[in-house]
Amino acid sequence: MVAKKKAGTPSRKRGYHHGDLRNALIDAALAEISSNGAHSLSLREVARRAGVSHAASYRHFRSKEDLLAAIAEQGFMMLSQALQSALDQHPEDAVAALNASGVAYVEFGVGHPEHLQVMFGGIFGGFDQWPSLQKAAQHAYELLRGSVRKTLESGTLHGDEETIAVAAWSLVHGLTQLIAGGELKRGRQSPRGLAQTVTALLVKGLRVKS
Repeated sequence: MVAKKKAGTPSRKRGYHHGDLRNALIDAALAEISSNGAHSLSLREVARRAGVSHAASYRHFRSKEDLLAAIAEQGFMMLSQALQSALDQHPEDAVAALNASGVAYVEFGVGHPEHLQVMFGGIFGGFDQWPSLQKAAQHAYELLRGSVRKTLESGTLHGDEETIAVAAWSLVHGLTQLIAGGELKRGRQSPRGLAQTVTALLVKGLRVKS
């Protein structure tokens, strides 16, 4: 299994002195989530890890939920970058692009388990209170759905776009959660290999028969 990516603990007060307290708090929160999980996160402990006063954290985050929303938004933006990069590698091959996006999704989640907890853990309710978070999440999903749309337009696959997009998302997300959560122990295949196999199975089942 790919080694779990640890969020580094920022040097005390480094972020504050550099005038980047917001990111220092996010880094400290990720380190805290790595150690103790997202559900137990507190602004007081995050401020302590960042080397600032509890009151200082309120300059950027009014509540723990605001901080978690910022982490989730960062995660969706990183996921979108990973998906876009994968899609750009196969501009002329819709099926290869779909496969690559599935692999990119799994590798992102396995490499960033702290973000994954916050993005999909239902820890702070719906995203509608944070429009920029909602937009970031929608953009990531649209990239995945767009890769499905291209396979349908190419005539390679057949079916309903929304249904296939949800099926593809469910497959790669479920695999990601199993690997990142440790429920799926490493076998003969790496997470990347498993993602390639699982995505290929979906494509095979939906491929238009000649």
